[in-house]
Amino acid sequence: MRNLVPILVLAVASATACSDTPIQADGKVTITQTVTAPAIQQLTPGPVSASPGGVGIVSTTVYTFQYANAVSGGVPPYTYAWTFGDGEAASGATPAHVFKNTGDFTVTATVTYSKGTTATASTLVSIRSVTGRWTATGNGRDSDRIVVIQNDTAVSATINSTNGLGLGTGVGSVANPRSLAVTVAFADPPPPAVTTDPPTPAAAITYRGTLDDSLLTWTGTVSGYSGCPCSFTATRPSTTAVAPTSTR
Repeated sequence: MRNLVPILVLAVASATACSDTPIQADGKVTITQTVTAPAIQQLTPGPVSASPGGVGIVSTTVYTFQYANAVSGGVPPYTYAWTFGDGEAASGATPAHVFKNTGDFTVTATVTYSKGTTATASTLVSIRSVTGRWTATGNGRDSDRIVVIQNDTAVSATINSTNGLGLGTGVGSVANPRSLAVTVAFADPPPPAVTTDPPTPAAAITYRGTLDDSLLTWTGTVSGYSGCPCSFTATRPSTTAVAPTSTR
């Protein structure tokens, strides 16, 4: 009877072990838990915007680029790479750029999130010069014909005045984002006809103003004529602004 007692106790101990629980040799229980990671949303950059909008002046207008909507998806942080279509590149969320040649340029942004996945978006920018034949009118005066030539940031101008001053030459300047000013000096004008009443001769005439976003209309103030400063509006043919040409 005494020899059977240890065998019975061993049998009872074995029966109390859980049949579903893995028992290691050292008596520890191993529990395995599976965790499913959330799905990564697709990287969505949205469209690219340029400021200012419209046509820019070559070597003058400073454009700032950015995504029109906040980038979403992927796994932040994001990095940004830009190409401007003119051989130049930049990084960062809001780069600035000045185009040194006229033409139409595709600006492309590439955003990359921390896992290395990328997405791209682009926008088109048009760059022109202020070179052209402008016709300026204002305050009931006869129109002045202004020929402007832009070479990089330098501007030269001639005015064939129909207001009794004859032909004058001078220089000007362009400024960001779309400003143009020219000052032209005149020689002594020819004697007026008896039937005309020209303005008092002036040593110089200055046209100063801003261009619209097509670079086809120039408005501002003219000074130097008798009774001025006066407002003016100048226009040029559309073919002058849309034909891409290099200023170099």
